[in-house]
Amino acid sequence: LLLLHLHVAMQVDISATRLGFVGCGTMSSAMVRGLSSLDVPPASIVVSPRNAEKAKVLQSEFPNTVSIATDNQDVVDRSDVVFVGVLPRVTEEIVSGLCFQARHIVVSLVSTAPLEQLRAWCAPVAPESVVRAIPLPPVACHKGATITTPPHPMSIAVFNALGTAVPVENEAQMKKMLPVTALMGQFYAQQRATQQWLEQQGIEASVAARYVGAIFHSISYDSAVATEVTFHELVAEQTPGGLNEQVVRELTEAGAYAALNDSLDGCLARVEGRSAPNRRKRPYTSADAAVP
Repeated sequence: LLLLHLHVAMQVDISATRLGFVGCGTMSSAMVRGLSSLDVPPASIVVSPRNAEKAKVLQSEFPNTVSIATDNQDVVDRSDVVFVGVLPRVTEEIVSGLCFQARHIVVSLVSTAPLEQLRAWCAPVAPESVVRAIPLPPVACHKGATITTPPHPMSIAVFNALGTAVPVENEAQMKKMLPVTALMGQFYAQQRATQQWLEQQGIEASVAARYVGAIFHSISYDSAVATEVTFHELVAEQTPGGLNEQVVRELTEAGAYAALNDSLDGCLARVEGRSAPNRRKRPYTSADAAVP
């Protein structure tokens, strides 16, 4: 069924679509930049005046595509697809105060607002046309990875244009996917630790940073479009006794991947509103062994 949704999404022409953004924060701004810089951008993009400074910057960057609405209702009235990117604490107040029509598609970027409530606030929009999406900032460069549910051809088409859309059937699956987005900080921390190690070897900080950024980016290319066996195959192809195999083996023995699993379990518990698993953890320590 997901393959069918993806196929249908390929037929969607967003260049003929009017898009609107209620809220003009960091994520909405990233999406507007990504959409406006497509080879063939949407027919129009109207942004909320709520954050006037950011809205004016976007309009100045893309004057042929972006306009600023008079208010949030004006965004809705001038759009076919409405993206909601406001703070969780004001989502109900803002969305329930808007007058939608049955023709609208509403895509919520608010990570905490459940579909049941969104559908009630957005009536008379059809339930299947109310969608949740969790994009990341690289959508601005067409390199995003976005979870979305329920699978809707228009939302899939938009987020595929901004990188990779990953539609899932329901919110339960979305919640289980969400903790993976929390690996972003860990990824940067691993890069930072690698840069620091190079500096300890006498490498100039700017050279170390440039190489670490480039090598991590390069490594990810082989797995960017993954199947169910991609990661197994890439790990298995590391030469036995080689340097890559050594690092995987030593990190496994140190419990690095078990710790990663525990952290994801803890994040999922927070997302689902329950207590984290109670596990006994032993910190990894390292010191030079005594010379006999």
